[in-house]
Amino acid sequence: MDEMEAVNLAIDSAATLKEIAKDVAQIRETGFKTLETLGRLEAEEVPQPDGEEAANLAPAEPAADDGGWVTEVHSSVEVPSGFFGDLMSFQYMQTVLLVFLLLAFLLNLGATLWLAFSDKWRS
Repeated sequence: MDEMEAVNLAIDSAATLKEIAKDVAQIRETGFKTLETLGRLEAEEVPQPDGEEAANLAPAEPAADDGGWVTEVHSSVEVPSGFFGDLMSFQYMQTVLLVFLLLAFLLNLGATLWLAFSDKWRS
């Protein structure tokens, strides 16, 4: 790298740092504006619900026996009938491929170590 290339690189670096500083200043200004807005929102009076509304909003008491709960998920989107079988087949293929790659890696490692140390072991 000659002297002119180094000078050009330094100038480009300085310009890039100035652009980064401008971006950081914009982000900082946006953050300050957001905090200012949140502060104004917190300062405003939030109306509290009446007694009846508060009772409706209060969380329900847990049942005495929560041991038998069941979660049901309903979806309007149906998956194809063979989806889960295909998914399990894919998982099986991934597992077999992983085992094959691990075996190949270990054989390669063993061959490499054998070639590296076989002459030392003979002597």
